[in-house]
Amino acid sequence: MQAKAAIVLFVVYTSLLFASINHAQVQHYTQYNIKIFEDSSATWTVTQVLDINGTVDTWDGFQHKVFNLVDAAMNQTQREMAVDYTSLQMNTALSWETQTKTVKYIFTWVNFSYAQNGQVIVGDIFGVDGFFSGLYGEGTVEISYPQQFIIHSVSPTPSERDDDAQSLEWLGSQYFINGHPHIVLIDTNKVSNSDTHIDTLIIEVATIVTGFSMGVVGFFWMKRRNRQAKEANVNKHLEAPNVETGEEKIIKTLKSVGGSAFQSAITERCNFSKAKTSQLLATLEKRGVVRRYKKGRDKIVMLIEKAKGE
Repeated sequence: MQAKAAIVLFVVYTSLLFASINHAQVQHYTQYNIKIFEDSSATWTVTQVLDINGTVDTWDGFQHKVFNLVDAAMNQTQREMAVDYTSLQMNTALSWETQTKTVKYIFTWVNFSYAQNGQVIVGDIFGVDGFFSGLYGEGTVEISYPQQFIIHSVSPTPSERDDDAQSLEWLGSQYFINGHPHIVLIDTNKVSNSDTHIDTLIIEVATIVTGFSMGVVGFFWMKRRNRQAKEANVNKHLEAPNVETGEEKIIKTLKSVGGSAFQSAITERCNFSKAKTSQLLATLEKRGVVRRYKKGRDKIVMLIEKAKGE
């Protein structure tokens, strides 16, 4: 009996020892994969590997991070952007062998890059302060691009570049600041062979001129905005403010994100109570402006085509 008890204790001790070793070897990390498309949108896949007992973001927290970041980038670049609601995904997988959990957050960013003269240009969104801290912090970043594109220029130089796989990788998100990396892709389907071999100096000069022009436009835009703000402040007691109704705010929000959104997201973005949002949507639904569908514990709200064109 003593021998059997000793064997049992040895097996238990050994199992605990190996479990402790495996747990100690777990490496927590975050990886950002950005897949760019020809239409200037990009699908983001954020992969987090955590301790099996680690805290995972909530669905609302995930949406909040994404929408705040896209809004900040839109203000920074002065380009229209949106999140495709139908693309939002959050998946969690557990591994008892390695004592880890893997979480994947997926979303599609509309107008992530911008097209110009047969080129797709990436990087202006990284001018947002603390860009990746608005998501899930430090991590490796991989950017892939469509098959028909070739790289004209990329700065700074990536840690890894694979032209066959059409991907670029940086081993730390600390490189993504002040509008960098700056990547220029050429669509070989839209330019002739001679165009792809155009003199490098001409392209660089054009890039500098474009950057200067954008800077000048930005300067005058800010100047005009400040002037308008001052005029509004002076005249605020002279004319009645144009108060936006709750229904108008919901319609405007739906239009800004492509015509459909979760009811909970509308509540958050419009800063309404759940009851007020439900009441306003019911009114809009009776008027034939929106249509709602049940989706789990939430509802998907869709703007009817007639209202989109108003």
